Amino acid sequence: MNVEQQRFTRVDRFMRNKGPAEVLYGALVSSVVLAATSASAESGEIVLVATGLVSVTYWLAHVYADAVGGRFEDVDHSSGHRLKHALRNNTGVLLGSIPVLVVFAIGRLFGMGVVDAAFLALWFTVAMLAAVAALAAHRAGVRGAALVGETALAAVFGLLVIVLKYILSH
Repeated sequence: MNVEQQRFTRVDRFMRNKGPAEVLYGALVSSVVLAATSASAESGEIVLVATGLVSVTYWLAHVYADAVGGRFEDVDHSSGHRLKHALRNNTGVLLGSIPVLVVFAIGRLFGMGVVDAAFLALWFTVAMLAAVAALAAHRAGVRGAALVGETALAAVFGLLVIVLKYILSH
């Protein structure tokens, strides 16, 4: 197996283990919070901290819902066991929020204002959502106009966040 195949295998394993849906949830949650907090914040640090804290809170809510909700189906394991399992297996939500925060921070490091860095991160989110949707559709055998349609539909979710940001900024 060559280096490129190994890299693809690692990405494939990561996406299967962490759950692409959770990664996308994390990206969407953090982008919505970033859009809202950056509308009136004068400090990029406030935006990063607020977005990070909400992302962690959302992750903990996701863990809790999985642990307690799963108890109805998994009567053989204790709540403690279910909680440990949920903490280990729901990291995708946190991982999905990281790229959005990193792109915002990079924008700030390169001298962008809070609003411009937020828009940079949001456009990055649009690209990320579209790329993941395109990869998923392609792996499912979708080609041509249908592939373009599925990719565009995913991008629309990111564009809705940009519209929210625009409304809040004006």
